[in-house]
Amino acid sequence: VILVIILIATLLAPTIVFPTHHISELKSFADQGDVYSQYNLGVIYYGGIEVPRDFKEAAKWFRKAAEQGYIDAQVSMGALFYRGEGVRQDFEEAASWVRKAADQNDSEAQYNLGMLYYGGRGVPQDFTQAVAWLKKAAVQNDLNALFGLGIMYHEGEGVSQDFQQSAGYFREAANKGYADAQSVLGAMYYDGLGVTQSYREAASWFKKAALQGNLESQQFLDTLCMERPYACR
Repeated sequence: VILVIILIATLLAPTIVFPTHHISELKSFADQGDVYSQYNLGVIYYGGIEVPRDFKEAAKWFRKAAEQGYIDAQVSMGALFYRGEGVRQDFEEAASWVRKAADQNDSEAQYNLGMLYYGGRGVPQDFTQAVAWLKKAAVQNDLNALFGLGIMYHEGEGVSQDFQQSAGYFREAANKGYADAQSVLGAMYYDGLGVTQSYREAASWFKKAALQGNLESQQFLDTLCMERPYACR
């Protein structure tokens, strides 16, 4: 199993959606330092909500809100620097902004910082630090973090390899509907890795993932049901 490095920082919807003719009013509040207005303007320009999409303008307003400590804006600045949208791509800057939000206990930022440590993007590669930040996010039920910890315990990256621990993290994410975790948990039941081997359990988890559109799980399920029909009854 390979942990794919995806920085998932997502730009959130504005707290209040302003019609176009109210954007000038929103800018007035933002110019006076209102952090919510600054953040909302960033979202509006980033998404092109009733205005032409403009990443540079989005970055300008996100930065103003982020510099006032607004968590969602800090996460957004991290994402912009990571992707090079409206700013010059800079992984160190991305990590700096993500860390500010992570230090305020934002689970999405904690997951993202863990992934930056995992991939060595903007920070030295450090699996131990990656695990530490993923655990902070996992405590807050971040499903990506739970899945990532499952992978790291499976592979023994930053921790001693432990298939039971791995299965536990996958199960926690799978029970909350995370399709990739359901698929991997199905494979672990198929192989008896960290769990008691069970083709029926494997089929059950493959089916849950397949119903969410996980094509690999559908292929595993088809093969399993052909080889061992009893497991799929």
